[in-house]
Parts: sequence; structure tokens; C-alpha cells
Amino acid sequence: MPIDIKELARKILDESKDVRDVLIKAKSGGLSGAKDCLPLIIKEVEDIGKIEGLKGAAKKALAIAILNAVIDIPFVPESLEGVMIGLAIDAVIASFNKWVGKDWINKIMK
Repeated sequence: MPIDIKELARKILDESKDVRDVLIKAKSGGLSGAKDCLPLIIKEVEDIGKIEGLKGAAKKALAIAILNAVIDIPFVPESLEGVMIGLAIDAVIASFNKWVGKDWINKIMK
């Protein structure tokens, strides 16, 4: 049975105090706030991804769903917000890969 990404995002938001706390702080920051909380979200998605057997695109969709559930970008339609958040995720991951190395995820997973 396929995993409902939006439902999984809601479950994470309901059950993870760390994720909820960082997103509440970042909520008023729009796209900038999303960028600031991405490392924790990526770590959470990696952890859940291992449990649920999620791969690349599904993990990215989950991260977008988590962030899009709490971050509002004024005057931007919800569907476009998801695209913008996805671009921010891509940019952060590319930066981490370039500056820290592709094994950065193992460093934040500790």
C-alpha cells in the first residue's frame, strides 16, 4: 500500500516536539524560516524514511509537506509554495554537498 505523504507529515508534526518547536519558531520567517529549519527536517525525514522505506523523491515530498503545513508565504498560492519550498530544499542540500561533502547527512544524524 502506498504511503500517504501528507498524512505522514501530519503524524510527524503531531508526534515530534523537536520538529514542531523549530517550525513554530521558523513559521513567521517564510522561505527564510524554512531554510533555517531544514537540517532538522532533513534529519527527521531521513529517520522516518529508513523506517518507512522512503527513497529520494518521496523523502523530498515529505519534507515539503512538513514545511508547507506550517509555513505560509503571503500572496503565493499553496501549490506554488510547495514548489518554492522544494527549490529551497534543493539549494540547501546542494550547498551542504558542496561545502561539507556528500556525507553531511551522516554528521547531522549523530
